[in-house]
Amino acid sequence: MFAGLRQAVSVWLIGKIQKLGPHKVQVLGKTYEISRDVFNPKFYFTSGLMAKHIEVTPEDDVLDMGTGSGIQAITAGQKARKVIAVDISFESVKFAMKNVLANELENTVSVLQGDLFSPLNPGHKFSVILFTPPYFDGTPKTVFEHSLYDPEKELARRFLREAGEYLKPGGYVQMVYSSIAGPERVLKMAEELGWKSALTARQKTLVEEFFIYRLTLD
Repeated sequence: MFAGLRQAVSVWLIGKIQKLGPHKVQVLGKTYEISRDVFNPKFYFTSGLMAKHIEVTPEDDVLDMGTGSGIQAITAGQKARKVIAVDISFESVKFAMKNVLANELENTVSVLQGDLFSPLNPGHKFSVILFTPPYFDGTPKTVFEHSLYDPEKELARRFLREAGEYLKPGGYVQMVYSSIAGPERVLKMAEELGWKSALTARQKTLVEEFFIYRLTLD
């Protein structure tokens, strides 16, 4: 009951921020332009928390799955050799590309539109995959709501089933999840699919607590 109430409050706040918040913001010293249908990285704890904990080297090839505004791809692109950012939303891809160009990272970061791994070439391998999944219960009715809702955690399941095919040996997934969305269910799902998980960061807010997990294959 309380989890459902917290989810309702969170969704309401997100809607207000998307409608009334600024459409050009700065996060960690970088500027991001967004629309009401693209997550505002300034006001969502998942965006800043993930970006603060990205650790890559000049030898790393990085995949940013569900890039939104491009904040994770741009953060990783400041150090990594190459970054590919993917989003199912045309609107997100459009603004992520704008933000990559504005931050002069077009030689390092590419942005593709597609459903999870579908736009990637077979055999493409990454040392780090960044994943900021939707996690609310419910059925998406608009383009933007696809970045909020994951009915029965089916998107998370599909990602965990497919991600191993795109990891280099020794590579890992960095995933963020919320206390109000049943993270234990996702971790159990991951374990059943052969993943080991380690909690690497956490941050509490008024409504929920966010966790960052590092997932590696057994």
